[in-house]
Amino acid sequence: MHPSDFQVHDVADFPLVRLMPEGLPEGYAVQWEAEMETLIGQPDPFVMVVAAIEGEHREAHEDRKRRTLWMKRNRDTLARRCRGMVAVEPDTTKRTMMRAQSAALAGLFKVPLRIVATAEEADRLARAFLDGADDD
Repeated sequence: MHPSDFQVHDVADFPLVRLMPEGLPEGYAVQWEAEMETLIGQPDPFVMVVAAIEGEHREAHEDRKRRTLWMKRNRDTLARRCRGMVAVEPDTTKRTMMRAQSAALAGLFKVPLRIVATAEEADRLARAFLDGADDD
């Protein structure tokens, strides 16, 4: 797994895998799927860290649908490889709303999903997931 092989995910700090959703072009989900296949196909556990989005960002419906369907199809393998997902949302109101939504998603995808306020908190929690702890 080489960082230059990834366009959607940043794997330079693996086992922390970063996704910067801001600026992803419509249709990115095809590449996202290929990269996720690579991630779950290798033997080492990892944690996804999703960066905060500045302003209003609308993901294309087809991209969101593809990602969701992929996660449903691959939920068992994903759960074996991905120790957790951590999203950053600095806005308190949005973070509260995202936490409510994430509770249902985490159960559906079998991967713990947490929403935190800062990138520093996200990294700390991601490392705790890798160590087998979940301090939420």
